[in-house]
Amino acid sequence: MSGGHFGNSYEYYKVQQFADELEIEIQNNGKPDEYGDVQDYGPETIQYLRKQLCLMRQTAEIMRACDYLYSGDHGEDSFMEVVKEIEESYK
Repeated sequence: MSGGHFGNSYEYYKVQQFADELEIEIQNNGKPDEYGDVQDYGPETIQYLRKQLCLMRQTAEIMRACDYLYSGDHGEDSFMEVVKEIEESYK
């Protein structure tokens, strides 16, 4: 089945994409963009954004596992194994 239970729109990919784009913005902090504009956020803000980036990636992976559970691609046991592995990988 490969997921698709929740409206067949794979919302977790949007969360992953947002996280990817945020990561690029964090890496480019303090550097001018193609228009010469500079986003220069302080260390506290960047640290907070990095923490949220990690949470977004974890959330996207858990969303995918939930989708697979409700699509019949995971049983309860394998679902719980997967989410525990995901949670462990983000500690």
